[in-house]
Amino acid sequence: MDEIDLTIIRKLLENSRLTFRELAEITSMSVSTIHKRIQTLIENGTINAFIVRPTMISLKGLWLMISGISNAKSIDLVSQELGNHESVYMVTIASGKFIYIASYLRNISELQEFTSFLTNAGQISDPTIGIINIPYITTPETLSSIDYKILKTLNRDSRKPLTDIGEDVGISAKTVRRRLDRMIENQLAFFTIEWTPKSEHNFITIFHIYLNEGTNINSKIQHIYQKYAKNIVYCLSFSNIPNYITMHTWAKSSIDAQKVQEELQKEGFKDIIPRIILSGNYYDCWVDQLLRSK
Repeated sequence: MDEIDLTIIRKLLENSRLTFRELAEITSMSVSTIHKRIQTLIENGTINAFIVRPTMISLKGLWLMISGISNAKSIDLVSQELGNHESVYMVTIASGKFIYIASYLRNISELQEFTSFLTNAGQISDPTIGIINIPYITTPETLSSIDYKILKTLNRDSRKPLTDIGEDVGISAKTVRRRLDRMIENQLAFFTIEWTPKSEHNFITIFHIYLNEGTNINSKIQHIYQKYAKNIVYCLSFSNIPNYITMHTWAKSSIDAQKVQEELQKEGFKDIIPRIILSGNYYDCWVDQLLRSK
């Protein structure tokens, strides 16, 4: 991977249906070059799948990132056990037996049971439970039966052409485009990718950043995206944890990763804790099962 690949990954994480031409314009590369780069990322296992799921806005659920140190002897076995829970869609293992569990809950009433499961199965005695910030919409649009059929055929193939989607669902390509545009505009569906850097020269680090009180968190995140554009994958903020963000980064080498950390230390944050990522695994969750039932 290089900085161009990172830009492609970042944009596909935000919208996996971006066309080769749109990505070419973003990166100032040719369409054929973008096509070759994406094919290489697929072939070397960096991009595992192009996926889509209904958002937690449309399902009125919770999007969680839980993290903590596991006391288990085998972290890989713990990852598999955690992945068996219907709410978990990704488990990431970091240095120091640190684990990140990305999950979806149907509602807040499931949180206590899920926390108990994590404590027991993950052997995480003191997990940090972050509710990921999503836009607040008082009366969100709903997904129709046609929308669900479209999302079902795109669940593990989100870049499928409009004509193919139309044939699967039994509607015109024009109608498919209109329904997709509506879902994207109203943030009812999340088009993204599953990715795991495979090549030797990839260092993924998650920085836990604790901000000083009174910091404008949105402005700070915008600043981070601009200043660290060559390294940042994405940032997360949490509705239940004020003055705290996680910054997910990529670097070519440990030296480059260290340079990012050194720059962050100059920002005047209250505290910064880096976690070097070792591996990650994706799992089917109840949202995928919901789509298959439609």
